[in-house]
Order: sequence, then structure tokens, then C-alpha cells
Amino acid sequence: MAQRYFLDRLPAEERFELPPDVAHHAGTVLRARPGALLQLGDGRGATATVQVTRAGQTALAVQVLERAWVPAPLPAVHVAFAPPRLPRAEWLFEHATEVGAAAFHPLWTSRSRPQGERPERWARIVRAAAGQCGRAWLPRVMPARELGDFLASPDLPAPRVVAAPGAPALAAAPDRAETVLLVGPEGGFTAAELAATAAAGFEPRGLGPHTLRTETAALVGLVLLLAR
Repeated sequence: MAQRYFLDRLPAEERFELPPDVAHHAGTVLRARPGALLQLGDGRGATATVQVTRAGQTALAVQVLERAWVPAPLPAVHVAFAPPRLPRAEWLFEHATEVGAAAFHPLWTSRSRPQGERPERWARIVRAAAGQCGRAWLPRVMPARELGDFLASPDLPAPRVVAAPGAPALAAAPDRAETVLLVGPEGGFTAAELAATAAAGFEPRGLGPHTLRTETAALVGLVLLLAR
């Protein structure tokens, strides 16, 4: 079963009750009954296989059968992007989580202004998608900020690439590296923004012969960087 539920902290006890929201979903959606197995995680590599020992209308008690710790996957790809309209932004958060994004950096640019930032909803979408596909590490959802502030951040990993039509093709990231993929808004970056990305060490890379939407470009670039 790929479905994994995330808790803020995995209890040290071998027997405990699941939080109400997790118990509700497991009991009503998965119809978990005594004897059923569930996967839990803290989103930071700690995981546990548990067995349901008691199922009530609003509570599920479980017993830990096995604990494990999963190392953070490498390469780790950060996806920095100018959010498109809200439904398409949510699509990107969901599917990029499934593909393997390590972090999301929503950015505001000259051609993409805030349309209703929803950090809590984005975090819920990421959490649900990570649980559905069985990830042990939750991607980080960073606060939205201006492109210039992002480019000036001293802790951005390298290598750094920016999606650019007609540029040399994007290749897989180094196996042990953290990489940043930057994708512009509909209509692209302005000339000044492109100059700023180059000054910040971002190398232009192509994603194929066609013009892609922001969310499609981000997902394609992520797949290429994670390809072995």
C-alpha cells in the first residue's frame, strides 16, 4: 500500500492513537479495521508500519510493527517558478511532488503578480500527494517572494538552470547534487530579469522544441533533471 499518512512527530510509544484527521481518513476512506496495516511518516525520513488494533467511529488505535529511516533522495531538485492561475499552480504542486521535487519556491515577477497566495492549501496538496505516492520526505513549500529577493539568496544551491527556449538541452542533474530549476511566467522573463538570472549564476537550458506552459515546463524540467 503506497498511501502514507504524515504526523508532525512519530510517537516513541509502540501503541498509540492516530490524530483525529488521520483516523477519520483511514477509517472512512480506506475503511481500515483491526488487523489492517498503515504506513506513517514524519516527512523527514522517519517511517513506521503500524497495525490497527482498535477502530471506532472517531478513533483508530495502532501498534508499531516496524520502524525505519529513509535517507533524503539525491539529486534534490528545487523548483522555482512564477505561479500560474490557481488551479494550474495546484496541479503543479501535486504532480511535481509525485515526480520528486525537493522544494517549491513560488516567485513573483514583472509579468506574474500575486493572484491569491495559498501557502496552507499548497502545503496540504503536497502532503496529500506525497502520502499517496509513498514518499518518505515531504517537499518544502517556501513562502512566495519577489524574483530579485530569491536571486539574491545566499543559500541557493548549485548547479542552477533556467528554462529558456532555444538554449542547449537540459540534462540530468549530478547524482549527489542539489539543483535549482527556475521557470518563468507566461510571456517569459523581461530582459532585465534574464540579465539578473544570468548574474546569479543560472544557465539557460532548453526543454524541447515547443513552447510550454509554466506548469508543464516545470514538470518536464524536473523529470529531465531527475532522469538517470
